[in-house]
Amino acid sequence: MKKLLLIIIALSTLCISCKGKGTTSASNDNKHDSITEIYDSKSFEFLRKLGIEEESLIAKDDSLPAPSDNDYLLTTKEQGGLLKGVITSDFNLSDTASVYLVSVRQINDNVVLCQYKYLFSDIEDVYIATYNFDGTFIDAMYAGNCWDKSDLLDNPSDSTELICAEHTLIYFITDHEFTYNYEYKEIEHNINNDEDTTTYSETVSMCCNIERNGKIVITSPEAETYKEGVFRPWSGSDSKEEWDQVRKIQTLTRYPYSDETVLEQWDSLGNSVDAATAESFVFNFFNYVFMPQPEKVLRYIYENRDYKSLSLTMPLGFYYTYTPQSRKNIDAAIAKLDNPAMRAYYKRMTELWLSKD
Repeated sequence: MKKLLLIIIALSTLCISCKGKGTTSASNDNKHDSITEIYDSKSFEFLRKLGIEEESLIAKDDSLPAPSDNDYLLTTKEQGGLLKGVITSDFNLSDTASVYLVSVRQINDNVVLCQYKYLFSDIEDVYIATYNFDGTFIDAMYAGNCWDKSDLLDNPSDSTELICAEHTLIYFITDHEFTYNYEYKEIEHNINNDEDTTTYSETVSMCCNIERNGKIVITSPEAETYKEGVFRPWSGSDSKEEWDQVRKIQTLTRYPYSDETVLEQWDSLGNSVDAATAESFVFNFFNYVFMPQPEKVLRYIYENRDYKSLSLTMPLGFYYTYTPQSRKNIDAAIAKLDNPAMRAYYKRMTELWLSKD
C-alpha cells in the first residue's frame, strides 16, 4: 500500500498553460517570431546576463505552454544562475539531471516569471519562479510532476485496464492573477477497441496572485473540489481516507515558498498522517519544502520546539540516515545557521537520529 501511494504521487501529470483575460483570439491576431518582438529587450536583461539569447526561446503570446521537447536546455552556468533557491538553496547540477526553460512571462514593469522543467531519473518536476529584471530570485512554486498516464491495476479484466491521469493547469485571468486547477481521472481503457471511458473525475481549484513585488500569494486557500463518478483506486475501507491525506500533502507541496502559514500546516498534517501515508509525507516535505528553503524550515522547528510535536523532524531524520548526499545537505544547512544555540540543538538532534539508525 505504501509503495502504491508513492508511485501514484510520483506519477502526477503537469501540463501548465495560461489564458489571458477574455478570449484568446485577441492575442493570437499578431503572432511573433521571438520574445524581443513581444516585449522590449530590457525585460529580459536578466536572461542575457546568463548568456541566454532571446532568439533561442520559443515565441510566447500571453500563455505558458506545456513542457515539450522544444524547450530551451540550460547549461550548467545558466542553471546555477536561475535555479538557486528554486530547486535547492544552493543549486548543484546532478549528473543524472537536466533542466529546461519552458516559458518566460512579463508580469509587470519589475517582475518576470519563468517556468522550468527539471528532469531526473524517470521524473519530470515543473516549477514556476519570479525574478526582477537584474535576475534576482524573488519567489517560486513547485507545480508537480510531468507524467501522462499510469496503470493502477494490471488488466482488471481480459479486455480492460484501469488507468489514472493527473493534470495541473494554470490559467492566467490577468497578467498577475491565475487559477491553479488540479484534475484527476480514473479511466477504463478497452484494449480491444482502444477506447477510453472516464469512470471518476475530481477537480481541485485555488486562486493565486503575483504581487507587484513578485511574491506569489494564494488568495483562496480553501480549495474548491468537484467530483463525478465512483472513486476506486484501491480496495479496502480506508483507501479513500488515505487518498484524501495524499491530496492534502500534494496541496501543501504546491504552496508558494514565501507563504508564512505553510510550515504550520505541514506540522499539523504531520500529526495526523498514518503509516500508509507517512512515507508520502516524508518524501514530499524533504524534497519540495526543506531542500529549497532549509534555513526557513530549521528556524521554524527550533523556534517551536517547546510546544510543537516536531513532526517536521521526521523527514529530516529519515533522510539524514538514508543517503550520504542527503545527510551532507542537512549538515550544510545546519552549519549555515547564525545562531550557536540552534547549531548545538541540531547537533544533538543529528546524534539522536544516528543512534536510532
